[in-house]
Amino acid sequence: MAVKNAIAALASAAFFGSVAYAESVEEMCIRVSGEWGSVGDVPTQCACLASVADEDQSIADELFELAETYSSDEEAYEGASDKVKAAFDQCAEAA
Repeated sequence: MAVKNAIAALASAAFFGSVAYAESVEEMCIRVSGEWGSVGDVPTQCACLASVADEDQSIADELFELAETYSSDEEAYEGASDKVKAAFDQCAEAA
């Protein structure tokens, strides 16, 4: 039954064009930053990334993908698209 529900949720998300995540970009950012041992003003940087992601769903999607794929800030930055690297840079300067 759970598998059917998961498939239905994925199909629904695909139909509507975006994925619903269990946590917000900001929550995910803070969680992953803690797991990765990130330094600096993490709350400010995460709030900034969330704000940028609110304006562009493709950035939000990529941030979640990077969080699942990589295990450090450096790896995620290197694996990011130019658009997400620009968001990382913008938010690092804001903090």
